Amino acid sequence: MTAGSPETVRNSVPFWEGDGFADFLASADRPFFLYDLRLVERRILRLRKRLGPDFRLYYAVKANPNPEMLKWLARWTDGADVSSAGELRLALDAGFDAASVSFAGPGKTDAEIRSSVRHRIGSISIESVNELRHADRVAGESGETANVSLRINPVRLVKEFAIKMGGKSSQFGIDEERIGEFFEALPACAHCRFTGIHVYSGTQCLDAGALADNFKNTLELVRTAARDFGAAAGIVNFGGGFGVPTHENQTELDEESVCRSMRGAFADFLKDAARPAAAGILELGRYFVAEAGIYAARIADIKVSRGRTYCVLEGGMNHHLAASGNFGQVIRKNYVIRNLSRTGPASPDEVTLVGPLCTSIDVMGDRVRLAGPEVGDWIGFFNSGAYAFSASPLLFLSHDLPREWMVEPDGGLREIRRAADGGGAW
Repeated sequence: MTAGSPETVRNSVPFWEGDGFADFLASADRPFFLYDLRLVERRILRLRKRLGPDFRLYYAVKANPNPEMLKWLARWTDGADVSSAGELRLALDAGFDAASVSFAGPGKTDAEIRSSVRHRIGSISIESVNELRHADRVAGESGETANVSLRINPVRLVKEFAIKMGGKSSQFGIDEERIGEFFEALPACAHCRFTGIHVYSGTQCLDAGALADNFKNTLELVRTAARDFGAAAGIVNFGGGFGVPTHENQTELDEESVCRSMRGAFADFLKDAARPAAAGILELGRYFVAEAGIYAARIADIKVSRGRTYCVLEGGMNHHLAASGNFGQVIRKNYVIRNLSRTGPASPDEVTLVGPLCTSIDVMGDRVRLAGPEVGDWIGFFNSGAYAFSASPLLFLSHDLPREWMVEPDGGLREIRRAADGGGAW
């Protein structure tokens, strides 16, 4: 159990289902995000119990890098996954231990590697042999050592991942059939220390069986590296990939099943006397925070155009790009959407929700049935705690930024603000 985390899960309904939410809506003055940390708390505790002590839970900062969220998550998780010097700075400022930070992503700059080395982070995931030599050069210039892990692009394609990052030609990782090139180059890189293996095959998988099979495939890659190249991986970073049902009619991931399979497979792996013990890392972002957040915007206007009813919202894809279907979705699907201002049944009439931007792709909900929408009603987009605020074109047309509010584990509500920039290298 991470220091500072509670022993038991608090029983509570989400803030937006509680008695005080109507008063909160009445006082809101512009579109907002609302994050209920009690839901994050519940998920982390449940996951720890189901996975057991052999796994470390890392938070993927990219999912939601709000500094106040990060401060809280730094106390509850075992480390952070970052993908830029700006995210590294946010993580360290929030209290994450540098030795428990993993830096992944292609195209790392001199400044980013230099920051990683200077702060002695736990692992820089190497995406190419050229990047290995790059890290060695930058570390050598300051007389330091870079902790590096081999990121493998596996041959096996997992079709159940909504976004596939392995099993195909990719900018991510070194192809499985070419990892020998990494180990051939490693001895000449005197300023690099090999720490482990990283495999991230994809994200947003709701199929427990597919996740379990992918986990076992990663263990086979680690065994192959040990057998063929004598590579002793002190850490095995399995990536993430646990999905959340962001759209209507999606089935929730069977967390108990996938955790049971992973726990058993890893226990068998660790019993193998032919290799040293390793620590297992799961880096989860969306799975921790997505369902703990909603986005809400008021209806500014309702109009009918050639038989189709449009509700024009005060905020749109400028605040929540993913809800508009323009953030990696192959087939556009509506988020779970509700009229927060009304509790009655949905009307049989369909409406299309659009934002205030002068672009036809600013569609937030296509042919949605809502409880009697009227001008001034607040429309809520659920499962919006991840890849929303910071993944959106917030400055397009220079509308006001949405506010962000956080419900703390004790039920307290407060506004949380971000700095204007991501920090860059420092």
